[in-house]
Amino acid sequence: MDSNAEIGNRIKYARDLREVTLDDIATKVGVAKSTIQRYETGKITTIKIPVVESIAIALNVNPAWIVGKSEEMELPSQKVPKIMQYYELLNDIGKHEAEKRVEEMTHAPQYMKEDTDYLAVKAAHNDAEITDEELEKMERDSALIVEMAKKKR
Repeated sequence: MDSNAEIGNRIKYARDLREVTLDDIATKVGVAKSTIQRYETGKITTIKIPVVESIAIALNVNPAWIVGKSEEMELPSQKVPKIMQYYELLNDIGKHEAEKRVEEMTHAPQYMKEDTDYLAVKAAHNDAEITDEELEKMERDSALIVEMAKKKR
């Protein structure tokens, strides 16, 4: 990255996105509010990497992104599947509908992982030969389904 102003823009962008105040960041980093403000406006003449790293940690973003060494703003462990991002936008009624639709998809073989196939196929046929291991797995899954049903009540 070629300028302090660009680093400042990324800090400001992340702070606004996270809805965090200058005071909050300054407290977490252990510097004055004015220091964070100077970083954001590009008025810091000497960028201190430990301070920038602390700011990134306080903002929960990738420090390499702040200094322009990465295009990934989010830390790898923070990446949330898009379906969850959409889910979080829904009200309670929408969330209930989304859950029903995802559950419906689990009944369609074309949407299921191959290793979950055994339960639907074997359970539908009493005459199927199954191993003790498969039987144990089906029993565990059945118990899990019962527990999930109890929680919904």
